[in-house]
Amino acid sequence: MMVNILKLGIFLSILFLAGCNQESNELTKEELETIYREEVQKELKKVNEVEKTKEIEEDSTNNEIEVISDSSPQNKESNSEKFELLPMDTQVALLTPYYDERGGPQSISEGLGSILYGIEESFIFIQVHSGAGVGHPVYRIERQGNTFYPVDGVINMGISGYEVTDPPQVSVTIDELMDDYENNPALYDASAANTNADQFDLASFNQMKVLAEETSSSFETKNSTEIIEPSPYAMFVDGILYSDETLEEMSSAEELRAQGYEIHELTAEELDKLKQDMAEFGITNENLLEYYLSNY
Repeated sequence: MMVNILKLGIFLSILFLAGCNQESNELTKEELETIYREEVQKELKKVNEVEKTKEIEEDSTNNEIEVISDSSPQNKESNSEKFELLPMDTQVALLTPYYDERGGPQSISEGLGSILYGIEESFIFIQVHSGAGVGHPVYRIERQGNTFYPVDGVINMGISGYEVTDPPQVSVTIDELMDDYENNPALYDASAANTNADQFDLASFNQMKVLAEETSSSFETKNSTEIIEPSPYAMFVDGILYSDETLEEMSSAEELRAQGYEIHELTAEELDKLKQDMAEFGITNENLLEYYLSNY
């Protein structure tokens, strides 16, 4: 495009000079050539200036594209790459505080506890342990891409068995973990020094869950209350009191009612109290039912 403009400019200059030469014969051939060269130089200068302006604009556009590119997924990928380059102990030290506050880098780095963990497939098992006792939950966390999600957990309760528990429902990204690390790398590196690997795997975790389910089932069986209607210790059948061996030989209260008998059942306490009243107040069998209905 620029070359065509240059040719057009030179051509117009020649026409102009030729016309001038026809109107005035005072210009010699050498003078015409000098003027021609000057005009060509002017046109070339204009073309160069246009080309420089165009190059500056293109460089500016390219710089903008590079800036946009630097702030896009490539930056996130670099965070992921940085995370992968960290020792596994440090990665776990970064992840643990999100699921157990006792696993904060300050307390772990000071030796107030330790982080036990294991890794298998996409799962990370973490436990913050004080070094003594029981009741420290083991949580299973799953990594999906660049995000970690809670799955489930289990607790060893000692002689009470195992219990199933839920980890905090928090999802954590690698970007967040790298922000934490870059804010204080020395602290998390110190925390990693009290982090121990190869403590758990899928088999051991699932075994603990089985034990937890067995513990729960045993507890429910032990504490379940079966509702059983107590057998009466005595009952009035059409006004006559029956108890002890005589009662055992009779049909049940339901069956007797179905046959049309008037039935009143007595508990063991009521029967004992009624016998005491009979001896104390001289109550006879004929008015015993009336007395019972009036006082019990």
